[in-house]
Amino acid sequence: MHAHSIAGFLSAWVVAYVAIATFCFVARRRERLRGREADFVLFGFFCLALSVHTAGAAALHLMRDVPAVRMALLASDVGRVLGAALLVHVVAQLSQMRLAPRVLVAIYGAAALFGVASIVEHVRHFDTVAEAPVSLLGLSVVEVATPAHPLATLVSVGSFAAAIFGMTVFVRSALRGRADLLPSLWGSIAFVVSTGYDGFYGVLGQGKPLTSPYGYAAFVMGVVMSLLSRYVALRQRLEERASELKQRSAEIARAYEELRAAQAELVRKEQLAAVGELSAVIAHEVRNPLAIITTAVATLRREGLGEDDRQTLLGILDEEASRLNRLVGDLLRYARPVRCERQLVAPREIVERALALSQNQTIVKVTLVEPEPLEKIHADPMLLRQVFENIVTNAMQAMPTGGSLTVTLVPHAESGASGVEVRVADTGEGMDTSVRDRALDPFFTTRAAGTGLGLAIVARIVDAHGGRLSIESDVGAGTEVRIFLPQHGEPAPGRRSVPPEINRTSSLPPMPVEVRRAFAGRKA
Repeated sequence: MHAHSIAGFLSAWVVAYVAIATFCFVARRRERLRGREADFVLFGFFCLALSVHTAGAAALHLMRDVPAVRMALLASDVGRVLGAALLVHVVAQLSQMRLAPRVLVAIYGAAALFGVASIVEHVRHFDTVAEAPVSLLGLSVVEVATPAHPLATLVSVGSFAAAIFGMTVFVRSALRGRADLLPSLWGSIAFVVSTGYDGFYGVLGQGKPLTSPYGYAAFVMGVVMSLLSRYVALRQRLEERASELKQRSAEIARAYEELRAAQAELVRKEQLAAVGELSAVIAHEVRNPLAIITTAVATLRREGLGEDDRQTLLGILDEEASRLNRLVGDLLRYARPVRCERQLVAPREIVERALALSQNQTIVKVTLVEPEPLEKIHADPMLLRQVFENIVTNAMQAMPTGGSLTVTLVPHAESGASGVEVRVADTGEGMDTSVRDRALDPFFTTRAAGTGLGLAIVARIVDAHGGRLSIESDVGAGTEVRIFLPQHGEPAPGRRSVPPEINRTSSLPPMPVEVRRAFAGRKA
């Protein structure tokens, strides 16, 4: 009765070993990306070796046929040899101990040698005592018993040495704070007891049933409990980390809301500051004409004013009124959102209409260059005409004593968008760095009669077409304005026709960088 019970117990462990090995081989695919594939494969082979050893031990409690007994003994010994070698490797992996390659070669080489020797031993020298009553841990069991052989004793001693190695490693790991390996430590202690029992009776030359299958079962149970303990601890850490991340996410969300509110308040204040700056600039621009007009009106009220003086003052009034009207018109155009009514237009036709302004300028030589016919682009012809008229006018004013104006139209592509680039180059006085960097700033001008909004309006129109405007100029070397217009253009947030933001000096009140940004954001 005891023999059948023990055989059933061991058979259940054979099934468990096969199931664990199957799980390890399947799970290795999921762990491949985590670098833990070798751990699963190693433990899977370890369980397969134990299943062979335990199956042979279980068969010895039931088999009575000589060939069957021979195969059971052979399976038990070979599985025990491989299990001892794999146990050393498994213990090293669990405790994160690095074994040198030559050590692993020596361990598996010795296991292979003992395995082959066991096969030869069972083939050449086989002797059995059928149905002999033997004592197994205090129980009287009737099973097949074999006389002790030196080779079997060496295998038992080797298994005991592997058990001592595992227990020592686990003790050191536990002393270093590896609480997750405590179940493995208790399993290794049980394995030391079982292999010590087998080795002791093997040295005495007494044939006893092996107790190593039970020791291996205790060891595997301890390892599985350690892995479960490690999994539970990892899960707890992950839950704590998830809770911490959730709390930090909430804090970041609150901080983001506070930052957004602060930014909104800052933008509001910057917009108010921009309005104040704009008001100061407009007052500066309007006050001079108003002062001249006031003075002229006061003079006209004097008695005895001559007709010539009267006509001169009326001319001054007309000129200053026109100046104010021009300033108001530029302000309206600058503040009004740019709406492009796109249609297919030929860039050359727009440029030719703008160059018509230079027909009366006999001292300026105008040249239009188009190396190859250009395709039409989708753009607003009225807005583009305003752009090129403004640039041509500026070029003419930069050459009061004469010069040459060259307009070149070439196909061009930027950021994957094809289009046309118009280059307007003059041989005028040019601009220094400070003037060039502020050329696109609103209300900046170097001319007494200018409003300083021309190029600022031009830049807004070019941006509305999804294009780019750049200025290259040096004092005494003339100026070249380059305008890129895409064939199918939309406003590009990342590309703006504005100069670099650097410190500048001017006769007009300076407009800080923050104010200009706020003003630009308000206008958009």
